[in-house]
Amino acid sequence: MVNYILTKGIILLVITLLLPFIETAAGCGCNTTTAQPATPPPPPPAVFADHRLARVHPIIQRFKKSITSDPFGVTRTWVGPDVCNYTGFFCESPPDNKSAIAIASVDFNGFRLKAPSLDGFLDQLPDIAIFHANSNYFSGTISPEVAKLPYLYELDLSNNLFSGQFPVSILGIKSLSFLDLRFNSFSGSVPPALFAMGLDALFLNNNGFTQSMPEVFAGRYYYLTLANNRFSGPVPGSVWAALSGSTEVLLLNNSFAGCLPNEIGLLEDVLMIDGSYNRLTGRLPWSLGRLRRAEVLGFAGNEMYGDVPEAVCALGNLVSLSLADNYFSRVGPVCLGLIVRGVLDVRNNCIPGMPFQRPISDCLDFFSSPRYCRQTFS
Repeated sequence: MVNYILTKGIILLVITLLLPFIETAAGCGCNTTTAQPATPPPPPPAVFADHRLARVHPIIQRFKKSITSDPFGVTRTWVGPDVCNYTGFFCESPPDNKSAIAIASVDFNGFRLKAPSLDGFLDQLPDIAIFHANSNYFSGTISPEVAKLPYLYELDLSNNLFSGQFPVSILGIKSLSFLDLRFNSFSGSVPPALFAMGLDALFLNNNGFTQSMPEVFAGRYYYLTLANNRFSGPVPGSVWAALSGSTEVLLLNNSFAGCLPNEIGLLEDVLMIDGSYNRLTGRLPWSLGRLRRAEVLGFAGNEMYGDVPEAVCALGNLVSLSLADNYFSRVGPVCLGLIVRGVLDVRNNCIPGMPFQRPISDCLDFFSSPRYCRQTFS
């Protein structure tokens, strides 16, 4: 016990003697070295599946920064080197190297993206074959550089905010076979060279284009849609002859004038022709009776007259033959059968004994002027 007390006393004495020195050291403000966390190593460089993807990556990122509205968050997926998994981008092997991987297709349909221009994006995708951007808010110009895209064959810029003259840079795309510019605000004339490009499908409807149809058409034109513009003048027989392989031809709501030539009967594969609400005149060509596959024929709202050809009414696949708001004066028994079935609409014409016709005074005024159409193959 005595030893314990002595030991305890010695410890207390030592602490008492050292205490001033401990306090001085604590309050001296001396620099003390604190261990810093190690700097993390830089991230490894991005690894791309192909150098072609590495090339377009900064182009996509630059375009991403230009987008001012992205309601569905599409661009949130445009991160990292795996470009082929970005929403809206699709990869394939390009034609010049089957072992390579490149951006071959872009599909922005319905994304509602808004950007002031596609310049510096579309024209900088060197392996692009298909570009679809329906229903967005793109505007601006189309760069002349698109003419350097060797594989681009489908271009859909429909339902956007493009305006001004027809983008002539498109004429330089040598591989183009499908062009859709409908539902924009383009205006002015369409270069005749467009109709000589050999397209399979052309959609220009719902713009403000104004001009007459050129005599020279080239291409198969499975689909030709010029509706809801301000095109004018006749549709030459050479145009109908060039459309012989067409499936749909929509010319409604323009100012096309003149008589329909018999060449319209050359469209033996057509399913739909609609030339309603123009200024067409003359008789309905008998040659329409050759269109065995036709399901919809529309020429309402014109100035056509004479008999409705029985051969046309006898077409076996017809589900709609719209001839309302013209000046037809007679229908035969086959056509009467279509009226009963609701297939043929001849309201507001000049057919005696038929209900819902024009006032007699309107018909007399119309027929008081001589009318003539030359109905021979050109």
